[in-house]
Amino acid sequence: MPTGALIPCRVGSKGIPNKNFKEFCGKPLWHWTLESALKSGIFDKIIVSSDGGLRKDNHPIHVHLIEDDERPPELSDDKATLDAVMLYYAEMYQDIELWCLLQPTSPLRTVKDIKAAHKMAVKEKYESVVSVWPEKGFYWIKDAVDFQGKKMPIATYNIDKRPNRQDRKDWYAENGAIYFTKTYALNATKCRCGGEVGLYVMPKERSLEIDDEFDWKLCEFIAGGV
Repeated sequence: MPTGALIPCRVGSKGIPNKNFKEFCGKPLWHWTLESALKSGIFDKIIVSSDGGLRKDNHPIHVHLIEDDERPPELSDDKATLDAVMLYYAEMYQDIELWCLLQPTSPLRTVKDIKAAHKMAVKEKYESVVSVWPEKGFYWIKDAVDFQGKKMPIATYNIDKRPNRQDRKDWYAENGAIYFTKTYALNATKCRCGGEVGLYVMPKERSLEIDDEFDWKLCEFIAGGV
């Protein structure tokens, strides 16, 4: 099944300025994701899409480094969704039957993770595969609305029969590391989690996503010990 990877690599960032190009453990952050994609050996095309800062030399021929000015303006600003960007490239590369979104902000994801999620998408016949991590937290919805229209926090568990944490069933949170989507499902639903979805479970230490300086320091600490 022809498979493509999309690595979105914008320059702008509100949490950490220019974070995708900031040096992380000796390399620009986005390089870690590109190298993992290459080492996985499963991709027929790898697209790195950015609005600047990419070096377009010394990469294999099937790696396409694309500047945002090659995309329509509505897909190049802060309001552009990744689903819309994926749809754009799916239209451009119609030979690709399976797409994978790999965000640079998940540098602790491994080659093994990518290959295992890919196997789920191909062998287990899921239309989409989403990487997640398990959590047993006691969650509240802060601004829920009751039957009278009043805003109030509501617990997602029975507060009258609060269970011990170890007795709670796992919830699964998307970690943003890996999304596989078959092209026909992407086109039909306009969503990277379309159709029958499989969950690829990753441990917490590989599920960290860089959004702010604390995340950055924590990921660097963990990566340094790997």
